[in-house]
Amino acid sequence: MNSLQSQYRLLMRQRLLVLGGGGAVGFAAVQFSVASGCHVSATCGSKSIDRVLAAGAEQAVDYSSKDIELAIKGKFDAVLDTIGAPETEILGLNFLKRGGHYMTLHGETAALADHYGLALGLPIATTVLLKKRMQTWYSYGIDYSYIYMRADAEGLEEIRRLSETGKLKIPVDKTFHMTQVREAHEAKDKRLIPGKVVLEFD
Repeated sequence: MNSLQSQYRLLMRQRLLVLGGGGAVGFAAVQFSVASGCHVSATCGSKSIDRVLAAGAEQAVDYSSKDIELAIKGKFDAVLDTIGAPETEILGLNFLKRGGHYMTLHGETAALADHYGLALGLPIATTVLLKKRMQTWYSYGIDYSYIYMRADAEGLEEIRRLSETGKLKIPVDKTFHMTQVREAHEAKDKRLIPGKVVLEFD
């Protein structure tokens, strides 16, 4: 059994809440987590509820029209926050069991590295993370972490396998030819296309 399979075995039967499960990253996280055996709940917009439920989530709550804290029952082993706003951080921490894991895609690392440069920004980001980890552990008994992208052959192979078996489906809203890359960027920047954009080569 490889290390990725071992991680999946550890996740089996755990309760996971995905904040922002209707977005492209959140929707992928829902599918990966369901495939690994997690019991998944998610917050999303009203237009995404059916899609998130069809992907295997046990509950999908419209964040814009419901009191999320009343709509979602129980505590979770882990929360994945794909939004990263102060209010979603508080929400996620409140939904976790003591000893649970809060994971955010929007840590300060990138912003601090852009502002101060890598040499200074990364140490500052590390200090900020350590402070948050200490605060959340002593206040809530919760492990706080940033999630970083790391591409590797094993992970890509797992993505391929899940895609081929129909367990991972990434919705594409629009396809552009490679010569239309400027138009694709403008459409995304102006939020004319909510989902993923694909650039095609000849």
